[in-house]
Amino acid sequence: MENKNEKIVPGILCDASHCVYHTMGDRCTAGEIQVGYKSACNCSETACTTFKSKD
Repeated sequence: MENKNEKIVPGILCDASHCVYHTMGDRCTAGEIQVGYKSACNCSETACTTFKSKD
């Protein structure tokens, strides 16, 4: 269930349902996000390094 006090990051969609910042509608509630990795040469080599597991 979405916490009404959490702010959705505008324009960011997230499929990582096991992340603590994931909410209904595949939205992100992290205060900010960081996408890595510095050595990435294409999109398959990138990842959201803000991810935190719900477990």
